[in-house]
Amino acid sequence: MTTEDATGTGPSPAEPSPGGPGAGWWPSPWSAAQVAVGKVSRGGLQVDRGTVYWTESRPHEGGRQVVVSVDPTDPKRAGPVDVSPAEVSVRSRVHEYGGGAVTVSDGVLVFVDQDDQAWHRLDLGTDGVPVRLDGHHDPAVSLRHADGRLTPDGRWLVSVQEEVGPDGTAHRLVATPVDGSAPSRVLVHAGDFVAAPRPSPDGRWLAWVTWDHPDMPWDASRLQVATLTGEGGTPEVGDPVTLAGGPSVSVGQPRWCADGSLVFVDDHSGWWLPHRVPARSFAGGGPEPGDAVALVADEAEYHDPDWVFGLHTFDELADGSLVAVRHAGGRDRLVVLRPPADGPDAPGWTRTEVDQPCVSLSTVVTPDGRSVVVLGSTPTEAQVVFAVDPTGDAPARRLSSPPTVAVTPERASAAVPRTGTSGGLSVPGQFFAPVNPDVATDGTLPPLVVFCHGGPTSSAGAGYDPVVQFLTSRGIAVAAVDYRGSSGHGRAYRDLLRGAWGEGDVDDCVAYAECLAAGGLVDGGRMAIRGTSAGGLTALAALIRSRCFAGAVAWYGVTDLLALAADTHDFESRYMDSLVGPLPEAEAVYRRRSPVHHADELVGRVLLLQGAEDPVVPASQAERFAEELRAGGADCRLVVFDGESHGFRRADTIEAALTAELDFYRELFAPEGTGGR
Repeated sequence: MTTEDATGTGPSPAEPSPGGPGAGWWPSPWSAAQVAVGKVSRGGLQVDRGTVYWTESRPHEGGRQVVVSVDPTDPKRAGPVDVSPAEVSVRSRVHEYGGGAVTVSDGVLVFVDQDDQAWHRLDLGTDGVPVRLDGHHDPAVSLRHADGRLTPDGRWLVSVQEEVGPDGTAHRLVATPVDGSAPSRVLVHAGDFVAAPRPSPDGRWLAWVTWDHPDMPWDASRLQVATLTGEGGTPEVGDPVTLAGGPSVSVGQPRWCADGSLVFVDDHSGWWLPHRVPARSFAGGGPEPGDAVALVADEAEYHDPDWVFGLHTFDELADGSLVAVRHAGGRDRLVVLRPPADGPDAPGWTRTEVDQPCVSLSTVVTPDGRSVVVLGSTPTEAQVVFAVDPTGDAPARRLSSPPTVAVTPERASAAVPRTGTSGGLSVPGQFFAPVNPDVATDGTLPPLVVFCHGGPTSSAGAGYDPVVQFLTSRGIAVAAVDYRGSSGHGRAYRDLLRGAWGEGDVDDCVAYAECLAAGGLVDGGRMAIRGTSAGGLTALAALIRSRCFAGAVAWYGVTDLLALAADTHDFESRYMDSLVGPLPEAEAVYRRRSPVHHADELVGRVLLLQGAEDPVVPASQAERFAEELRAGGADCRLVVFDGESHGFRRADTIEAALTAELDFYRELFAPEGTGGR
């Protein structure tokens, strides 16, 4: 870690200051070290032969990701068991955000090794060693892989391959022999991006999603299918047919059902809803555009932005029903969609909610077609894997390991959905009031920290977040704002940020904070704002466009839009065409909305936390912004963490960053003359 600072920071004290339990100094049970070790992320939930698998980060092991498994039907299970090699971190770097680094089928685990970004096969239940697939590699280029699925015969792995070389970046679908006997074979090399290759159960068809610059997959993408043949055992793909999507329509998650039908999500109605192409469409001459039917008419989202590969927000039950995650009103719910009496190919499926403990859900799978397993967060715990009975006859059972620090309901600050008003626009968000039963409060209004999520096409979750609890347990209120452009509220709301990033999002966060202060929930004279990645730009710009906040914290935040357009990775290299405007025509707009060009207008204190090896928002952005602020006499601290990328993964980094952030708020919110105490 390297630090540029005019003042040092010390460790977080375990007890309040002698001056009394002021905001930031309440005696919290959560230390920065405990948050860092407990900030475990899970993903990639899937099943094979009734066993459940997922990936799990290990901050205390330097951020290593492992694959774990558990049999939900085993009454003697002792908990999840690591199944990936002990020396390996399983992580894909395709699009830099990765996801889809693991697939399991018929007892064969295929994973991406973070070090070489190649697929490796491991036969589970044996003493074998992993076999690297496609060992042929040109040292002049970097080959990365993600989102693989085995063909029904188990001989080939179909996946996304990203090539990063001196001539640019290319994306394609490849087929790789699972026995490692030959190099990968290109199946599809059309479109700037490809994702979600899914062979049909009979092996006759391949479905996938594709999109082109300057669109992101949530802006405009296409669902394509083509015949999958294999003369002599070598896979070949026929001419593709576009079944859905196109300009201003987003599609995703193609998934084959047991009867040969294809289900996917599509937002042409204004909401990401499940659609179905009947099995009969894949007989004879094959499917045609228009064959798909929307299963429900609903003002809710059944999908999330495809920031990572392998989203899995619905699955099929044995009776042909679908179990799905439904997002509406700031909450996620688990629902079962059942076909009408006219059959599964007709619209008008019915919806029934399933009782389960999570308020935010990311993944749902069905191990045996009858039971359900979800990954989500409750009001008292983040990132939990539960087995859920879809009939509601049995309580949910935890499958993942318990947290390092358990939180009881009376100590948790539960999210309360609240709506603010910004220039006539209703802005949704989550409010977390300070909670600590060990402190007797005197009715003083708490200070506020506004959380700006990244993306900016993302959203604020209602589930438990240990970083939020780290602050609320110390007397600081938190507001997580779904500013315009956030997902989870339909296409129209998502599109409100088009051409407005750096202004509309900032105004919404300012207005939301002012609404909380006007409502008597927080102290309007003690408010700060913080953001990660794209949210960092929102937070920093708030100190330029308004005088609402006393300070801002940016974790690997954007400060220079022109530099971002020139330096960032291929996936997001044209993202700002829609968020800000196309270059070079909109260059003046980029400058106007970049905090680095308005450092002299910023009023407030700033803390910048940055990874030295960040390929998405390079460290040079934070370093230059800090120089500009200091040149103008502003109070700015910059901490650069060696070995960290975009999103901190190591426990020592997270601990140091949280400690620095808490000290920043303590000084910012301290009464005059107390010196931060």
